[in-house]
Amino acid sequence: MAISLKRYLFFLLLIFLYPITANSDDYFNRITMASDGRITRFDHSPITVYISSPDVPDDIKQSYVDDIEYALDQWSSISEGQLKFQRIEKEDADIRICWTNKLLSPEGDPLGESSLVQFSQNKFYVNVSILIKGIPTSATSVHKEIRTVALHEIGHAIGLWGHSKDVNDVMYLKTKAMYPTRRDKETLIKLLSYPNGSAFHDNAISELKADISENAYAPHLHLWLGSVYADKGYDDLAIQELTYTLNLDPNFLKAADRLARIFQKEGMNQKAIQYYRELARHEPSSGLFGMIGMLYFQQKDYPLAIDYFQKAYYLDNSNTAVKNNSLTAYHLWASDLIKSGNPNGAISVLNQAMIRFPSSRILYYDLGTAYDYKKEYEKAVEYYKKSLELEPSFEPAKKDIATCMNNMGAEQIQNKNLLAGIDICKQALIWDPNCWQAKKNLEIANLELGRQKQESGLMDDAIVYYRSVIELNPNNIDAYVGLGDAYYEKGLYRESIEYYQNALKIDPNLQYAKDGIAFIKRLININRAKIAGFFIILSTAFVFIAFLLYRSLRNKKTMNNGIVQSER
Repeated sequence: MAISLKRYLFFLLLIFLYPITANSDDYFNRITMASDGRITRFDHSPITVYISSPDVPDDIKQSYVDDIEYALDQWSSISEGQLKFQRIEKEDADIRICWTNKLLSPEGDPLGESSLVQFSQNKFYVNVSILIKGIPTSATSVHKEIRTVALHEIGHAIGLWGHSKDVNDVMYLKTKAMYPTRRDKETLIKLLSYPNGSAFHDNAISELKADISENAYAPHLHLWLGSVYADKGYDDLAIQELTYTLNLDPNFLKAADRLARIFQKEGMNQKAIQYYRELARHEPSSGLFGMIGMLYFQQKDYPLAIDYFQKAYYLDNSNTAVKNNSLTAYHLWASDLIKSGNPNGAISVLNQAMIRFPSSRILYYDLGTAYDYKKEYEKAVEYYKKSLELEPSFEPAKKDIATCMNNMGAEQIQNKNLLAGIDICKQALIWDPNCWQAKKNLEIANLELGRQKQESGLMDDAIVYYRSVIELNPNNIDAYVGLGDAYYEKGLYRESIEYYQNALKIDPNLQYAKDGIAFIKRLININRAKIAGFFIILSTAFVFIAFLLYRSLRNKKTMNNGIVQSER
């Protein structure tokens, strides 16, 4: 049977294409190579994204941000509705995208890098760094390259922690793809079908070994393989791979950190320190010194930790991580000394630290804490205020100033300097309106002043202080009773009864208030009887007087009627 040339060519094309398609629908086996052999993806929607403002002229800023938006839209469009992104302006987003003009780590794309910051299997975020090469521009060719890099790095961020071997795919190591391929889509859909944390160690190990057979001296491949071994529990193999990684690149801190964590898990911190010190002796580096410092730090040997952090910083003063670690070590060292009851030791350590970190908010705060512990409250407040000068919104310092002010006020109240104590406690409430201790001390001082004024016969002053107590605590029975007594002394019985009744609302069994009300009511009744008797007497007197007047007038009239005049 004759076959047309056109149909023959189509049939031949299918023969050649079929095996390629059948064996390469996706690269799923490779997506856990850099995530310890486990699916590591966000399991919620939307995924929040923070895009930092690029350091470029204002008129082209948006074009750089648009490149990131483009990449997000591309991945969302092939996810069959499973991936949604939400841009937020907070730096605590799931994916945090920043721009850089520095070369990135050796295992990443030279134009971009995604790093997984993991606290636990279900708690992590991803930092994505995009390199801005040369002079910022709006040129189309530059932005095509940025879009390609952004597509690739966001692919990592959404869970594709490995590289395709197909040059056409977005997730190829040095991709030039502008759009996700069918293989990218199939891999993504398969990824999304598994829960976060699903283990695929064997797939990752197999793929990594295959890559290492082609490129035996790539440090990042040995790091990844060692990390997968470690996650699977093969610590000996992990140590072997990670050690080899550091032999290839002694400054590869990720390998040193992972190795240290294995040693720590096995209780071999000293072995790790010995190992790194030996490496540093032959080839000192900021990274190695920083790692040794971290191991001492984990053992709470803060003096040695600080010493090695300083050595690391001396070799590379751009290594801000070791500088920050040194500051943290000083902070924790001082905190431990304070907790152990040695504030003077803490002050000595912090004064040393201030030489290196003269503008550290946390060190000023720690000094305040040390003096607070010593009950030198004025000194403590001084340092707390210095910490606030550096960070005005630092709430713990405000609360601790309030605590110190309250303690100073309490001392004045205990020493019977009530007005001074009230003034200081009021200042405490300015720093922390919710400082209940200051409110309680103000309540006590005002109540005592009210009693003193009452005993001195100054009822109006007493009433002012008692009312201040009620403003602070509407349920203070003593203040209501005091007001009842003060108004009684002023002869204002209705007000007196009202305040006694308020006291009884709080404590219905308060006998003093009951007796006070009963006494005042009897007194009122007696007074009413007295007034009534007075009016009876008064009215009787009026009647008697009227009777006398009437009789007098009548007698006079009768006398006049009886007079007889003589006639001539």
